Amino acid sequence: MKQQPCIGLYLSNKSNKNKILEQIMANQFLISYLDLSSMKGVLHSTITINRFVEEEIRHDRFLIHTTENSCLGSMSSGQQKKALLDYLIGQEPQFMVLDDVYSNIDKETQLSITETLGQLANTTLLIQVFFRKRDMLPCIGTVFTVDENNKILSEQDADTFRDLESAHEMNHHRFSLPKGYNEEHSDINPLVRLNDVSVRYVDKPVLDKVNWTIQKGEFWQLIGPNGSGKSTLLSIIIGDNPRGYGQDMILFGKKKGSGETIWDIKRQIGYFTPSMILQFTRDDTVENMIISGLMDSVGLYIKPSDLQKDIAKSWMEMLGPTFQKKSFHNLSIGQQRMVMVARAMVKHPPLLILDEPTIELDDENSRLFIDMVNVIASEKKIAIVYVSHRDEPGLKPEKVFELVPGREGSAGNIV
Repeated sequence: MKQQPCIGLYLSNKSNKNKILEQIMANQFLISYLDLSSMKGVLHSTITINRFVEEEIRHDRFLIHTTENSCLGSMSSGQQKKALLDYLIGQEPQFMVLDDVYSNIDKETQLSITETLGQLANTTLLIQVFFRKRDMLPCIGTVFTVDENNKILSEQDADTFRDLESAHEMNHHRFSLPKGYNEEHSDINPLVRLNDVSVRYVDKPVLDKVNWTIQKGEFWQLIGPNGSGKSTLLSIIIGDNPRGYGQDMILFGKKKGSGETIWDIKRQIGYFTPSMILQFTRDDTVENMIISGLMDSVGLYIKPSDLQKDIAKSWMEMLGPTFQKKSFHNLSIGQQRMVMVARAMVKHPPLLILDEPTIELDDENSRLFIDMVNVIASEKKIAIVYVSHRDEPGLKPEKVFELVPGREGSAGNIV
C-alpha cells in the first residue's frame, strides 16, 4: 500500500492542543480526511514523557534509558524527547503524532531528529502538531490550519503553506515601559561575577571552572547542548542551588556566603521560565499576578497598596486592553507569558532571566514577545540573560555565553 503523505496541524495558542492530541489518538480528529481506527499509533509528547516519569517514581519501572542516563527522570528535557522518540520508533507504530517536537531541543539534536523522522516517514504516517511555521518538518505534504475552536480553517499543500505570509510577520508592536518601582539598586556593577565555578552531582561533573561576568544593561544569550548545565548555572545565580555556597561568586555587590539571604538575591532578579505558570493554581486576576511580582510570591495573599495597584495598572495599560479585568487562567498561552514577563519586570530588577520563554508560543505571540524584550533591552538599564536553543528572528542579543561539555563538566566560552 502506498504511504500517505505526512500531515501537519498548524495551531495558534488559542487552540486546545491537548484536546486535539486526545482526539487524534482516539480517531476523532481529521476523521473526514483520515481513518486511523485500524492503525497502531503512538504519541511523542511531554504528556507521554510525564506518564513514563510518573511510572518510574511510583512503580520503579524504567522503560526508557540511555547509556548516559538510567531513567527519563534524570535527563534534561531535550534528552527526554530524543530518548522517547527512539523508544517509540522501536514499538514499530503505523502512525506517530508529534507534539511540538523541537521545543527544548539543541540544534545538533534537532538535525538528528529531522533526519530520523525523514527516514521514518517512508514507512510510518507522521502527524505533526506545531505552532511555528519554520518548525514544519520537510516530509509534511499537507497542512491543516486549526482555529481557536479546534475547527479546521483550511487545507493546503505544504509548499503553498510555506509561501503564505502572515500579517504578524510584518507587524511590530510598540511598547513603552512603565516607570520603575524601586531603582535604589541601579548603580550595582558588575551584577554577577563567577570565578572558576565548578559543580558536581555525586560522581557526575556538571560545570568546570566557569568564569562569567554580567554587567549592567548587557543582553546575553546563554546556549549549550541539552544536559550541558544551563539550568544548574542559572540556579546558582538565582540562589536556589546550595552548591553555590563555597564558590567564588559576587552577586549584586556581595560575595556569596557573606551573610546575604536568598531573598536578598531574588529581590535583584526577575525570572521567568514557562514551567513557572504551573505553580499559579489560584484563579487570580492579571492585576494580582503582576502585583505578586513585587513581593516574589506565588499568588497574592495580602491587600495591595494603592501605589502597587497603580504600578500594576500601568503595566496592564502597556500590555493592552485585552488584559484589563481578566482572569489569568482565561488568557491564551502567549498572553500568560506576557503577564509573567511583566510580573518579572514590575520591580525593575537589575537582572532579568528568561529561560526558554518562546516554547509553545505561536508565530503571532512570539512576535509580540520578541518586541517586548527588545524594548526592555533598548533601555540599557536592565541586564538580560536569554536562554534558548532558538535563534529568534528579530531578537538580537549582544553577547553569547556558551557551555561546552567536557570530561570534567562544561566549560564556559564567550562566543
